[in-house]
Amino acid sequence: LSNAASTFILSPAHRFLSYVTLGSRSQLRFIPLNNLAEFDPLLGSDENLVLEGYEPRNVERGSRLVAILAKSPSAVLQLPRGNLEGAFPRALVLPFVMALIDSGEYGQALTIMRRQKVDLNLLVDMNPTHFLEGGGAEQLVSQVRVID
Repeated sequence: LSNAASTFILSPAHRFLSYVTLGSRSQLRFIPLNNLAEFDPLLGSDENLVLEGYEPRNVERGSRLVAILAKSPSAVLQLPRGNLEGAFPRALVLPFVMALIDSGEYGQALTIMRRQKVDLNLLVDMNPTHFLEGGGAEQLVSQVRVID
């Protein structure tokens, strides 16, 4: 996948292969598992469009990927100084929130969306007819506990 990857984790819960690159611009990268079937190791990392995946997240040089939590859209990184850092990359947050909306857990989705600054239009845009006519708006109002 890369000629300079320090660590990688396969996360079936989020359906991603996540890895941290080495070099002057260390990044946390994500590749959807369904795209790995199209990966050709003979092309090299520069010509493989599969490796583009989602937008990478810059991390501190020398960071290692420790864990991707299954029940949360978060990645745990160990920095070179030894401290642990939790990150919520967009590549994990967006599919996680979309799954919550699909399952009707609007309250939890809204909480995560507000904390991670995800556009709240996603609540309606995922399935406008269900949200407006199928009871989605009523579910949202009944599930939201904190309004500030």
